[in-house]
Amino acid sequence: MIILRILLKSFFLTFLVVLFSSCSWLFTDHKYDYLKEETLDPLKIPTDKSARQVIDFYSVPEDEDQSFNANVYEVPLPEQFFSSGSSNEIRLHKLGELRWLYVESLPSSVWPLMKQFWSASEYGIEVEDPNLGVIETRPIEFEGNVSKFRVKVEHGIRSASSEVFISHLQQADAESWVRVDSDKNLEDSVLRAVLNFLSQSSSSQGTSLVALNLNLGQKAILKQDLNGASYIEMNLEFSRAWAAVDRALKEAVISVKDLDRKNGVFYVTFSQKEEKGFFGRLLDFNKSDMEQNFKILVMVEGSKCIVKVEGDNPESLLYERELLSQINQSLS
Repeated sequence: MIILRILLKSFFLTFLVVLFSSCSWLFTDHKYDYLKEETLDPLKIPTDKSARQVIDFYSVPEDEDQSFNANVYEVPLPEQFFSSGSSNEIRLHKLGELRWLYVESLPSSVWPLMKQFWSASEYGIEVEDPNLGVIETRPIEFEGNVSKFRVKVEHGIRSASSEVFISHLQQADAESWVRVDSDKNLEDSVLRAVLNFLSQSSSSQGTSLVALNLNLGQKAILKQDLNGASYIEMNLEFSRAWAAVDRALKEAVISVKDLDRKNGVFYVTFSQKEEKGFFGRLLDFNKSDMEQNFKILVMVEGSKCIVKVEGDNPESLLYERELLSQINQSLS
């Protein structure tokens, strides 16, 4: 009996020690512990293996000064990302002689549909490369010349969207192909046939694992510079970037007062009245603060374009990111 009491006391004391030692950890604020973590060396991939690229959507900006005060440290806002919704919209876009299809699905989902369309067509498939998103048909006879179609599936401007380009080529010599003149080629009619096929196809036919890398090439990304200012980086030439921003402003119902294409400037009025909802508009009597004037700048930087917003007074800074986010959400 005495031994049993001693064992119970020992167990009870051990339990109390464990309990109170764990309480000291449980009741301590650990929300900033992640800031103390160290970055380890990246994994080394064997030479005979390959790894798919990983996009870090919420990357931590590098800072030379690694010291911080947990009581005053402020976590910056992450970049804003938008899905293209579930409307599965398909549109035919035109810009000069350029034609392409806009599809509200990821390229890895559009790729198997393209293979299905061309395999069942009279042209068939001779070359396919899911890593590049390229399909080439078998050579056909067209107006006395040997010709073929080249299909390119790319990630679109908007998140989770695709663009399909079709080129009608004819053989120039044994080694090279050239595009058939726009007034003679079949690109428009074939694009419309593809559009009809995609419109009638099920939106839930799955995705292609071999084409997953095509999902990485989004052409427009909302970023922040070192000063915290937001901008949209567009992997497009100026003419397409300008047309995309113009279309986005119309889709977002943002009033354009004037524009200067030569200098890449839209002069717009952004109404906060539209963003406050019915009761917000009903109870807000300060009408002068509802509208702000902005300049939307489309600038060429190397092979890309940058879209920025500038307000006409200090108070406009509060709405610049919101305006840029709406433009980014409406890009297509």
